[in-house]
Order: sequence, then C-alpha cells, then structure tokens
Amino acid sequence: MPTTRIMRRRPFSTAFPALTREMDQLQANVRRMFENPFATAPDLFADMPQPIGFLPPVEIAESPTEMMLTAELPGMDLDNVHVEVDAGVLTIRGEKQEERKEGDEKQEYHLVERSYGAFNRSFTLPSSVDPEKITAAFEKGVLTVRLPKTPEARSRGREIQISSTPNATGTTGRTVDTGRTDK
Repeated sequence: MPTTRIMRRRPFSTAFPALTREMDQLQANVRRMFENPFATAPDLFADMPQPIGFLPPVEIAESPTEMMLTAELPGMDLDNVHVEVDAGVLTIRGEKQEERKEGDEKQEYHLVERSYGAFNRSFTLPSSVDPEKITAAFEKGVLTVRLPKTPEARSRGREIQISSTPNATGTTGRTVDTGRTDK
C-alpha cells in the first residue's frame, strides 16, 4: 500500500527568511500559550524582537529665573546629538549607534536590554522662555538645556492690600496677589 506524505508548504521561506523565522517563532509561542495557559505573556514572547526604539528619559525643572531640561543619553557622542529651536518648539534629536565589534556576526545574543536607534523629542516652549538665550551642554552622557525666562516672567508679584471700606468705585474686597513686582 502506498504511503501518503504530507509536507508543510513554505512559499516565502527562501524569499523572506527573516520573516519566516519570526512567523515560526510566533507560531511556537502561540502553541506554548495553549499548552501552558498560566504562563505570562512576557514569558511567552520574551524572545521576540521588540519594536520600541531608543527614547531617552527627560526631566524638566523650573526655578524663578529659568527652566532646565536634562536628558539621559548614555553611550552617545556629542556628534550624534542635535538641539534646535523653531517656532516655539525645542527639539532634541540624535541616534544611538549599536555597538557591535568585528566577529560579533556569529555571536548569538540571549538577552538584549539596551536600546538603539534614532530618536526625536519635541517640547513646546512656554511664552515665559526667551528662545534667543537657550544654551545646551553635554557632559558624561547627560544633555542639559537651559531655558532662561524673559525679564517679564522673572518678576515676582507684590501683594496689594484691599481695604474693607468702599474705594472710589464703591467696591469692597480682600488682599490679592497679582503675581507682579512693580517697584
């Protein structure tokens, strides 16, 4: 009696080997998910490539005279970082290059937690910032952008006493802080 042989057809395996590997991995992960329904999703898909690129963490602080933006850019060179201001928008852009050495092509990685790639972060500047006086410094992998405030924005308010007796307009009131110092 002749035997029938069933073969799995893989039409894209030669044209798109990387896609075929990822699809096979996805299929294996879905199969494992049904075999072990109590496994967590990160455990099942831990070896799949992650689509998230490099996004540097940023802090923005404010003092009475300026705002300060700091961005962590570990492992980056000054040549790969750019800061620009256009139409009231501050943009930080750059690219963190993947560090591979000669001979690494044959090396298989089991865990990759470092992020690489191009990034672009934009921040709308408040009207209190003087865009002509913005400065930036890069030291030890930290970008510091200083955003000085305009003289009008720096002025501190003074308290105006409002009496409880009617004034020239006939109104009464209370103490109000205007937020300005007109001395």
